[in-house]
Amino acid sequence: MRNPSHHILFIATEYAAGMRPYASTIIHSLWQQGDHVLIVAKEDSVKRDLDDLPSDSVTWVDYPTAKWQKLAFRFHPSRLINRIDQLIAEQGIRLIYCLTGELILVNHIKHLQRMVPVLYTIHDAMSHDSKFEGLVTWLKHKLLIAGPQRRLIKSTTFQVTNSKSQQQLVKERYPYHKVFYAPFPSLITQEISRGNATVPELGNLGEGYILFFGNIQLYKGVHLLYDAYLSHPELQKRPLVIAGSGYIYFERRSDESRIVFINRYVEDVEVKDLITRAAVVVYPYISATQSGVVSIASYFGKPMVLSDVPYFIQTCSGYEGVEFFTSGDSNALAAAVNRSLHSTGSTAHLYRQEYASEAMREALESIFVTILG
Repeated sequence: MRNPSHHILFIATEYAAGMRPYASTIIHSLWQQGDHVLIVAKEDSVKRDLDDLPSDSVTWVDYPTAKWQKLAFRFHPSRLINRIDQLIAEQGIRLIYCLTGELILVNHIKHLQRMVPVLYTIHDAMSHDSKFEGLVTWLKHKLLIAGPQRRLIKSTTFQVTNSKSQQQLVKERYPYHKVFYAPFPSLITQEISRGNATVPELGNLGEGYILFFGNIQLYKGVHLLYDAYLSHPELQKRPLVIAGSGYIYFERRSDESRIVFINRYVEDVEVKDLITRAAVVVYPYISATQSGVVSIASYFGKPMVLSDVPYFIQTCSGYEGVEFFTSGDSNALAAAVNRSLHSTGSTAHLYRQEYASEAMREALESIFVTILG
């Protein structure tokens, strides 16, 4: 158990989409008297997430709205750094725990590590396969995401990841780093578990469709599911729903009459409706360093079809309701979806075992003791 005097500053500067429940779950699991939370907020609505913590233990920093201010904040967030320095001095902070990538801290991470140890969360040790909508988008990704990400992984000494294969990769690449493993937190929020909003795009579609849910990116293999569905008439007895924001990088066909695209961010209060009406949830990833998406489908007990990338194998093998297929093989994907549609297995046990908050909390508390003594 952590020494009560070992206060932690939890930092989340990319507090949006999947990172929001990721950070919130960890903070709520670990917070103790004397800790402090600093979050960069792009919307006022997220500020209700931590209402159950003492108000004087949470600092919200508003993300700028003007374009030039956003750019300045991205490359030189002096207001944020000054606030962190102040909190370390005033709150007796012994450790900074960076939860959401913290790309805007890339030019200041060495400064922070000179003050107190920094535990940095590695979400993606390797850049994902991606296709971008034009040169400008590609350049923005390289300059604002991929480049800072590599520098932060190289620069931080204490690191934590939720993937054992990623832990091994970073250890081999940076043998002088201390890289820890902790189970992935559940991405289920109260809004998801209690959500009662319907998804308007589903209309009268009913229940029993095949579902992909997540940001649309090349590495998630959405094109494989799209092609498998259109190439196998037996799957077309049920609609296919592809739900999530992102650039649709593959060419769409004219005969996709039973495919519904919901190309936007699906609000947490809509997720329950989207998932519970599906017959099977498919994650046809080409690669995955770590991911919490299976926590959402398994929370509702939904059957899942997963590619055999290492993270999914390590997390989901041996559980009822899970069908694997060879990554990149659309015929194998179609066969796995067919098997899943004809099974009655529930993935609820997977959720109870792999996303138990006690296991994650114990692992992280042990890491704090190792770093702080």
